[in-house]
Amino acid sequence: MLLLLLSCNVDENISNTKSIYDYNEEILGEPINIVISESEKVIYEIKSDKLLDSLGNVILLGGVAIEVFDDDGNKTNDIYSKRAIVYSKTDSMSAFGNVKIVSVITGDQLFTEKIILYNTTQSVISRNKVLFINDGDSLQGIGFWSDFDMENWKIEKPIGSITKDEE
Repeated sequence: MLLLLLSCNVDENISNTKSIYDYNEEILGEPINIVISESEKVIYEIKSDKLLDSLGNVILLGGVAIEVFDDDGNKTNDIYSKRAIVYSKTDSMSAFGNVKIVSVITGDQLFTEKIILYNTTQSVISRNKVLFINDGDSLQGIGFWSDFDMENWKIEKPIGSITKDEE
């Protein structure tokens, strides 16, 4: 069951939070703070300038910042984009426009135009061109798959070449 709470101020008590369904179809904020949880486990904490309810899905616009958490409540990633959609039936999410993911665990970074986060499989997928920075190395390609921790990942169609100096 999707539990979506909205608080107008980060410092407010949890008892002062409201559900998105307490509002009309559009919510504006500076920023809006949203917590998405399932069975009392926080999945995402999101900040956005604007929230729209569209056929039961939540559309976030303007400076979207998403924190992703694992099943143990540990933060795994920070995601930044221009807009995002939370699919209320699955708790999955898509992020669009100048997407940047930073792994809290490894420090790796991914840059692309669109990603999808699948909550049920805890995976991150992009079918677009990507730039992935891993241990200081830059890798480019089309298509990307990773777990939420970004410890296991794969670029589907690498672009470019890697040259190693021989000693």
